[in-house]
Amino acid sequence: MTSSDLSLSDFSGQAALFPLPGATLFPNVMLPLHIFEPRYRCMVEDVLRADRYLAIALLRDGWQEQYESKSCPIHETVCLGRVIADERLQDGRYYLLMQGLTRARLIVEEQTDLPYRIGQVDPIPDLYPHTPVIDRTRRQAELVGYFRQVFPKLDLDSTLFGTVEDGVPLGELCDLIAHALRPRPEDAQRLLEQVDVDQRSDLLLELLKLQCRDTKEQNARKFPPGFSLN
Repeated sequence: MTSSDLSLSDFSGQAALFPLPGATLFPNVMLPLHIFEPRYRCMVEDVLRADRYLAIALLRDGWQEQYESKSCPIHETVCLGRVIADERLQDGRYYLLMQGLTRARLIVEEQTDLPYRIGQVDPIPDLYPHTPVIDRTRRQAELVGYFRQVFPKLDLDSTLFGTVEDGVPLGELCDLIAHALRPRPEDAQRLLEQVDVDQRSDLLLELLKLQCRDTKEQNARKFPPGFSLN
């Protein structure tokens, strides 16, 4: 049983839905949130009084015209998380720290009079095919290597890269790197929706290679430097 399974031992299957236009929560990572809209202040109050579970959903294209409604289109694959820290400001706003727990699929939305949305969600565990299509140990090294190239100045040996030596599963490593990479919302959603860990690592490796290429091209355009006017 994983740490996420243990954390979900009291989950009822129902969670408040928090649609966001450009932020994706992944399992095994932390996401800070600033809650300021009245309907979502109400949501947070109720969540904190209850089990502290919250499902983060990405809004679909065209959400702008329906943003104020409860029928604003969202993706069905969400990340179920839990509020692990909260601060209520004097004006009623909240600062939250969410811990991502698991991918989940929105089964049905409940019809309520509440100003926010509630749904029945089904947690989705990572899928590791019995016959791997990749060498998973080699893939972990590839992902870390390309991440180092994209962010050469980040000293993450004691955190992110230490997880490889600690034997963290490939799926969790993918989520940690995806969170740190901060891909475009549509790419982040693709990674969230990919339950097959081998295929998820393929997607992430592709994104890292593209980012690495773009970084090298940007650096090349900066050299040689312009001549000084002095």
